[in-house]
Amino acid sequence: MTARLLLPTLAVSALLVLSACGTAPALPSGMKAGQFTRLACEGGRGFAVRVAEDGASARVRALHGAVELARQGDGSYLGEDYKLALSPSATLWHKGKVEAEKCTVQAG
Repeated sequence: MTARLLLPTLAVSALLVLSACGTAPALPSGMKAGQFTRLACEGGRGFAVRVAEDGASARVRALHGAVELARQGDGSYLGEDYKLALSPSATLWHKGKVEAEKCTVQAG
């Protein structure tokens, strides 16, 4: 009996995981998927970011160049020395050090 329930249970679990990964992340107020948005950060720093329509990647233009980041399971984005978190407020790390924090969407 247990063996008969195992396969359907695994299939449902896999579908739930896949649907969660495919969900686009919540973006900070004023930010739109597919469009570059300039963020102003504490200390006068800032950067531009464009989150893909499906939320699977983010393109960052920052002090040390531009890079494409892949979405991680925790909702952050990671790639080539950079990490980006959009929640609770946008924060960008470069080589493990905070480059820009407490960032908000820059008005027009």
